[in-house]
Amino acid sequence: MKKMIFFVVMVGSFAFAKAQLGFCSGASSEAIFTETFGSGTTSGPPLTAVQTGYTFVNSNTQDGQYTISSNLQQLGSFHNVGDHTGDANGKAFIVNASFDSDQFYQTTINGLCENTNYEFSAWIINLLNGSNNVCAGREVPVQVRFEIWDVTDTNRLAQGVMDPRFAENQPVWIQYGLTFTTEAGQNGCILKMINEGDGGCGNDLAIDDIVFRTCGDVVQLEDANNDTEAFRCINDPSEAITLTINTSESIYDSPEYQWQTSTDGQNFTDINGENGNSFTSPTLTATTFYRVKIAEDAVNLIGTECANFSDIFEYRVVDVPEPTPVEDNVVSCAGEGATLEVSVANGFVVDWYDSATGGNFLQSASNTLQVTQTGTYYAQTRDFASGCVSSNRAAIDFTVSNPPVVSGQDLVVCPDENVLLDTGFTGLANYEWSTGERTPTIQVSGAGTYNVEVTNPNGCSSTATFTISAIDAPEIPELQENGNMLTVITNDGDFQYRFNNGAYQRSNDLDITGVLQAVVEVSDLQNCTTVTQTFNRLGINQFFTPNNDGFNDVWEVGNLAAFPGARVELFDRFGKLLKVMTATDPSWNGTFNNEPLPSTDYWYRIIYDNMEVTGHFSLKR
Repeated sequence: MKKMIFFVVMVGSFAFAKAQLGFCSGASSEAIFTETFGSGTTSGPPLTAVQTGYTFVNSNTQDGQYTISSNLQQLGSFHNVGDHTGDANGKAFIVNASFDSDQFYQTTINGLCENTNYEFSAWIINLLNGSNNVCAGREVPVQVRFEIWDVTDTNRLAQGVMDPRFAENQPVWIQYGLTFTTEAGQNGCILKMINEGDGGCGNDLAIDDIVFRTCGDVVQLEDANNDTEAFRCINDPSEAITLTINTSESIYDSPEYQWQTSTDGQNFTDINGENGNSFTSPTLTATTFYRVKIAEDAVNLIGTECANFSDIFEYRVVDVPEPTPVEDNVVSCAGEGATLEVSVANGFVVDWYDSATGGNFLQSASNTLQVTQTGTYYAQTRDFASGCVSSNRAAIDFTVSNPPVVSGQDLVVCPDENVLLDTGFTGLANYEWSTGERTPTIQVSGAGTYNVEVTNPNGCSSTATFTISAIDAPEIPELQENGNMLTVITNDGDFQYRFNNGAYQRSNDLDITGVLQAVVEVSDLQNCTTVTQTFNRLGINQFFTPNNDGFNDVWEVGNLAAFPGARVELFDRFGKLLKVMTATDPSWNGTFNNEPLPSTDYWYRIIYDNMEVTGHFSLKR
């Protein structure tokens, strides 16, 4: 919990052994005596009879009573507040003053030094809650006189009285201080606290954190440049320095000095014979700390309890470590850039260059550098306080990696034809196809769009797209004859046409003048698929039934008269010529030599103008 500290000087000067309150105007040491009254949830323990003549109670303090408790709200009219430092269950000395002015606290402080200046301080709060107005018109304020006596209790060394404090709406801890000087031969003192006001309604207070400290000159050490610290880079020549004492606040009449040195800034040893106002060091090869012990009398320079100390002067030999690259070989893909990074210890910063020595300065005081161009970049550590730099610069190589050069294709393929998809990239890479395959090439069939991401070992990727279109297969749902022209009706597509093994043409209108039978072929332009359909211009029955029922009693060739000179030859299965038919005799009744022939297949050959059409038909009885 944070401490709220209010330094209050009541009246008068800061001189010692005066009757006014005041704090040390010089340098205060660490506390040599502290009374916090402990912690806990129970009251007490009670003070001794020497310490107070007031009556101890566990709670509900009345006039002339006290308690030691973490509960400061002993009465309903008191503030509900914690001890001065806000410690969990921290206790304070709670006093309800007597009706008459009297001493309510006394304690002896031992272990002090003779002829030494000291500061006493204590924190006090008025416990009466002013917002209750319980003492309106008759309130007695809090007012305490502090006295410091020698250990014989016959010589008062200092005293001071706090200003009266009436009830406050908000509880406020206020610190009061008093300075004094011990006498020759004295190694302790007695602290007394006296109630200056009468008891009654009000005059209820709590006291916490009583502290005694030495009080001495405010001293700092300066070198020839008036600096309070100095640095030397490790590669610079070693040197000696001269330090001088600079007293900014004088408390002692004739101070005595003892120079001290340390290698860690914590443990100091005296430098024999160095008691003057200045000191010249030996040649310094390592970090060294100096301070001065100050006392009024030389006898108090022995030990640390009776003296004050100057600020520490640090002469630091700065050895700046080389920065450590997080990654010393960085690769990024073209157009992306990268961040180079190094790590350094606390207290150091990093500067960037384009050369191992000298070179161009790129960036200051940053652990990272943004780069876009291939090259080697250098990081150098700099000590922020001294400006010293590392002996060497850390190199980081940066490479811009081009993504794989790949190419896709738009392909037109035959239906159900397999096609090899290949990006054309030959280097090391990982492949991820939209089909889930991970090989450099894949075989596909059918139309579709296929993507592949190709990633090189540096993580740079390119994507190739293949668009596969399947060629439409032709179909012939109908052939339409119009005179000597035959129109081929097909499905939608880009096709070519021919008949009877002639040359292909793009038009679907075929001139079949003089053709008895047209074998029509339709193919796509890539010749993937060819469909065939035969168009006979002669009407050729596939069977007949010569049973004199008036239906299909003869086999004949329709439209034969349209081809003058055409003849039809009929054969049995053994090749025996049975009949020759012409336009004037275009039918056959199924007899040979007036004898009916059996049911079976018979063959025909139609001859016209160097053309020949053959086939067979069935006789059924």
